[in-house]
Amino acid sequence: MKIQLPRGKRMPNKKKSAIVLLSGGLDSTVCLWWAKKQEYSTVTAMTFEYGSKEETILVEVTKALGKMASIDTHQFIKLPFLAEFSKLSGSSLSKESKKDLPKLKDEDLDDLTIGLESAKSVWIPARNLVFLSIASSYAEILGDEVDIITGFNLEEGSTFPDNTQEFINDFTRTASRGVLNAKVEVLSPIANINKAGIVQLGKKLEVPFEYSNSCYNPKGFDSAGKPIHCGICESCKRRKRGFKEGLGFDPTIYE
Repeated sequence: MKIQLPRGKRMPNKKKSAIVLLSGGLDSTVCLWWAKKQEYSTVTAMTFEYGSKEETILVEVTKALGKMASIDTHQFIKLPFLAEFSKLSGSSLSKESKKDLPKLKDEDLDDLTIGLESAKSVWIPARNLVFLSIASSYAEILGDEVDIITGFNLEEGSTFPDNTQEFINDFTRTASRGVLNAKVEVLSPIANINKAGIVQLGKKLEVPFEYSNSCYNPKGFDSAGKPIHCGICESCKRRKRGFKEGLGFDPTIYE
């Protein structure tokens, strides 16, 4: 893993910079385009590889999105220990897992009990806590004020406790004591909106939706380089509903 500073970056810099946690999904992609519209001195995308079923597609998708967004630099961080932890924890999202990924019916998407069970199945041990800690460490290289931008949102926050505004606030407070050479703030521009609202925001930002990937188990790429979604996992179901309600049509490629 080779770490580089954003192009043209000089330290110390008195302007605010951004680190976007980019998984290539709908949420983080919209947040990347949002960050590009802000007056940040530099925008860094940070993508983590931790042995998930969608990892091969994730890497290619995020590389393409980073180029489309013309970001200053893109850091790819391999986390073999988290891949091992995921396997040992029995997460169905681990590429080593033989478990079936959760498949929800459309009417199950707002059932909290079913949603919590689904979240437990795909849970990666302390994933967002690890990601934010690494981003905070990189923030000390950048120095000064750094926003760490996440795709945490209202819909997923109902079942994933590390997708909530409370989690964002708590980590920002923790970073104030754990980071010496930068002032870190964690934020999500979509923290209080659902998938339909995220789609509507993305449309305003002219996000290339069809090049993002939400699928837990994607099926490769089409001839134009767009990821092919399975269409039946929970994440695909939520994506479908978001586009139907927020845009009226779905540009996603499904198997």
